[in-house]
Amino acid sequence: MANRKAIKTGLAAGSLVALAAVMLHNADEVKPTPIKKPLPQSEACGTDESVDRFCEMLKMKTVWGRENPNADHTPFDNFVPRMRELYPLTFSKLELTMLKTYGILLKWEGQNPELDPIVLMAHHDVVEANPTGWNHDPFAADIENGRIYARGTLDTKNLLAGIYEATETLLSEGFTPARTVYLWSSNCEEDNEDTTVYAVNYFKDHGITPALVMDEGGAIVDNPPLGVKRDMAVVGVAEKGLVNAFITVRSAGGHASTPSKNDATVKLIEGLSKLMSTQPTSRMNEPLLAMLHELAAYGSTGIKLVFGNMWLFRPLVMKVLESNSETSAMVRTTYALTELQGSPTANVLPKEAHATVNIRIDPAETVQQAVNRIRDCFDDDVEIVLKDPNEPSRISPRDGAYDYISSVIHSVYPNAGIMPYIQSSCSDARHMSRAFDHVYRFGGMIYHGDQRKTIHGQDENIDVDSFKRGVGFYIEFIRNLDSLEIG
Repeated sequence: MANRKAIKTGLAAGSLVALAAVMLHNADEVKPTPIKKPLPQSEACGTDESVDRFCEMLKMKTVWGRENPNADHTPFDNFVPRMRELYPLTFSKLELTMLKTYGILLKWEGQNPELDPIVLMAHHDVVEANPTGWNHDPFAADIENGRIYARGTLDTKNLLAGIYEATETLLSEGFTPARTVYLWSSNCEEDNEDTTVYAVNYFKDHGITPALVMDEGGAIVDNPPLGVKRDMAVVGVAEKGLVNAFITVRSAGGHASTPSKNDATVKLIEGLSKLMSTQPTSRMNEPLLAMLHELAAYGSTGIKLVFGNMWLFRPLVMKVLESNSETSAMVRTTYALTELQGSPTANVLPKEAHATVNIRIDPAETVQQAVNRIRDCFDDDVEIVLKDPNEPSRISPRDGAYDYISSVIHSVYPNAGIMPYIQSSCSDARHMSRAFDHVYRFGGMIYHGDQRKTIHGQDENIDVDSFKRGVGFYIEFIRNLDSLEIG
């Protein structure tokens, strides 16, 4: 009997040792994905003059104002004429096509017209900026302590200026890209309008299938998750869907002295409470797994041990991701309650109560599935009106196109890690994704953690040096297109 016990104990101990050895081996295998086709390290950079031109672009108050019937579109009328002054080679040597009046499409003919072109995207409209609360005039483009302050410094006139600067620089050198390059900028991305749909239709009507499309989205970030102490380049391979649901609940109304459980406000709150307390199913898709792997590769031994053995720790990792609002948005559809309206008077029970829910839809779901979840929380008499429904985009492959983006990132930012992600916000890239396979979301500039919080907020700003290095990124992106291989 004692021998049997000893044997069992020995087997158990041996199994634990073997398990530990396997887990440590798996942790040791958590390494950054190598760059498949490294490019030479680059010192390409913008100049002080490029910063001056960028500031001139920022001073143009290009607020589209979809909801404002009196919106002033004069800045849009003046935009291309001003760009001709700032970037004369770009606007004289490239073929310009204006789409839906204000969409700017520039074609730079490449050496080999047989190769599929690429598309570099941004948008020249910005959101409104109330000067109250700003420490700088939002359209003055002040420079202080090495930072440029203005609306659009991060979203996304910086990218458009970077693309135009790169083009201007290469044209001045007599350079012609290996394949045709299209530069596209929308005038109404912030208002969720459809000018980029016109660009998609233009490409389709002309039989053009881009080899690669790159829009705003990811960037170089200096405060990645999991306590990683390294800059990380986050490259969007898809984006979540979006829809705003306007909910209306009705009742008889009356005097506040005789309330009931059937009052519109009560039914609205009960339904919303049920919705917010019932979280959608969490999912860990392939891009998220890849992102976690790349982060873990630069993390502590403990982090590598966990993410190298997801077969064991997956439930724990999911719980950790669900516990934080930022990471929770990576694994499920989210519902944000943004507006509420009841009675305009304190002693009146309203006949109608209203709420707006902003829904960001996981790539594994559809708009209809996400809306049905709301409908299930209310009685049949609820009214739900949808505005601007956008299905989640397809997930772009991490093949030669993604590898090329990674190679250029490594060339300009050699110390940065690189990882894919699924974007929670919407961009014009979603229109391109409906028609084309290789659509990515990355702007080649450093966005510090404190700066990202200013997007659409007060004192939006970017480092002068970040903008200059971003110009270098776009120079190398266009210069090395002969090494882009799709597949």
